[in-house]
Amino acid sequence: EFRRVLFRSAVHSTREAKNGQIVVARLGDDVTVKRFERKSDRIELHAENPDFKTIIVQNDEPFEIEGLAVGLIRNNFLM
Repeated sequence: EFRRVLFRSAVHSTREAKNGQIVVARLGDDVTVKRFERKSDRIELHAENPDFKTIIVQNDEPFEIEGLAVGLIRNNFLM
């Protein structure tokens, strides 16, 4: 018996975020889920996992908030 667990994020669609919220962000053609922090001259996207580096987004770089992560949906499958 093999159990497979899939996680999906529940996302609230919005274009705005407050510092500290977890966002779904589009950086050009890439999409990431990170903790949002706006500074005066840049945006920082912090990973919860310390193995991943902080993403620094300068004001002239393509960046868009797709939504806020508001939860996880867990699916269990028996195989």
